[in-house]
Amino acid sequence: MKKIFTLVWLFSFYLFANNQEITINNHHFTIVTEKYDLYASKGEVMRFYRDIHDKKPLFHLILNDTTGGCSSRSLEDGAYEIEGNKIKLYSFFNRQGDAYNEPYGAKIVEYEVLNSGELKRLSSRVYIETAKRGYESSKGMRYLFEKPKTKEEKRELVEYIKEVESKYLAKFVLGDEANSLMKEVKEALKRKIKRRWSSK
Repeated sequence: MKKIFTLVWLFSFYLFANNQEITINNHHFTIVTEKYDLYASKGEVMRFYRDIHDKKPLFHLILNDTTGGCSSRSLEDGAYEIEGNKIKLYSFFNRQGDAYNEPYGAKIVEYEVLNSGELKRLSSRVYIETAKRGYESSKGMRYLFEKPKTKEEKRELVEYIKEVESKYLAKFVLGDEANSLMKEVKEALKRKIKRRWSSK
């Protein structure tokens, strides 16, 4: 049964995948984009390989994802940009309808391809509200909107930030940095749409 599933997956991978060979800093890489439709999730993912025959990509990015039904959806939109030897990944998380316990926020990850061909992560920043305000399960999320006053409140905010950083593997940013992050991601997604229309 496992072999049959693997064969079906490989067949669908090659049927729906789109491969693009690129050169960064005189080193060759392959970008594979593939569409998926699994259970309640539907979307497209980009995987970045040193060699297309490698089992594991160097990293991946969700380009778009919708999870859930008509009345309750978790949404994710992503874009990537390559400039010189730098690669930037942009992710925007949103919710729709009754999906009160789904994330809202943004994330940016930046990589550099070194002269050796190795991939180095330069930075990773995130701002996430794990649920709609008023529906949060974490007490600490409320202090994204109001200043913590007591030691206990400050501790709750710190715990919330640690949880998000652990899940999204990025440094949590607040205040003006968070606003700047959100703005940068939304502008990158606008450029993505513009490129898509201009290529048609």
